Amino acid sequence: MDSQLAIRIIEAVRLLHRLGYGGLRILPGINASGTAWRIIIFNVTEWDFEGKYGSPFEANESCRYSTAGDNVFNGDIQFPEDVSHVRVAEAILDGMPSLQRTPLSQTGNEEYVRWYAQLASQVHALTDLPVAYADYFDDSGGWEIGWGTGRRIPHPPVHVPVIEESSSAARRDEYYVLELCARHLGAECENQKTFSWLLGDPSKESGKRKLLPVDGFWADHDLVVEYHEKQHSESVPFFDSKITATGMPRGEQRKLYDARKAQQIPENGYDLVIIDYRDFAHRKGKIIRDPEKDQQIVADLLDRASKNVSPAVVSNYEIPQNSPR
Repeated sequence: MDSQLAIRIIEAVRLLHRLGYGGLRILPGINASGTAWRIIIFNVTEWDFEGKYGSPFEANESCRYSTAGDNVFNGDIQFPEDVSHVRVAEAILDGMPSLQRTPLSQTGNEEYVRWYAQLASQVHALTDLPVAYADYFDDSGGWEIGWGTGRRIPHPPVHVPVIEESSSAARRDEYYVLELCARHLGAECENQKTFSWLLGDPSKESGKRKLLPVDGFWADHDLVVEYHEKQHSESVPFFDSKITATGMPRGEQRKLYDARKAQQIPENGYDLVIIDYRDFAHRKGKIIRDPEKDQQIVADLLDRASKNVSPAVVSNYEIPQNSPR
């Protein structure tokens, strides 16, 4: 029986779009030898306008699959033949830890999501897999639905980023808060910084441990800032009960990793400031933005950290405790 993983991937991206991860895009094609179909999944926030396809292979975070690899997804996840598209969606989230739910209007990807729904509706079998590129492939007529079939779907809509002058209001809350921090500190942060000593639990299938990124890092200030959205303090029913690659439910894993960061970041010489959505006026977990008041809230937290005699955690809410697990 041919692996159906390629189809499950197409379905998984559609599911994630529906669940609010509207920034996801795919680039599918045929390898140089013409023997395998492959795909890369990436976040439109990493779009490079100098690349024909947005340069997804240069993205900091992505997920990959090739039919040459049977049921191995993203290099190290061995799926069973009957894997569900829900399990694949969970693996995509595991492989792209900075991916967040974002209002579709803020992604610049609205037209693409609608286009993708049309594409996904035409993929019913392995002979329907979409192809955007291949050697000697004429893409002037759009993507092909099924390699060699001649059936075409128009090119995906171009990425239209949020206009710069309104980007502060449109970007998701994490970036808004990090911008407030940068303004107070007088320096830009390094986003999604990873450290060799800050690791997730081993994958049950591969034994590999992924680096855990932090939201914002200021090396000159020995400072890490984490912004906690609603899911850090309240359950997200659809995904929190799902089992991750480590064998833990997603909600339990999030708490464990929050606690790990709270312990290990100060142990390695950095202050950790946890800024919570509840620090601000909010509605349904989203900040009701008042830049002047919000700037003062952020400044107070950062000033508290600057007064620490030794590296520590600063937060207005209960600090996650390390689990004995």
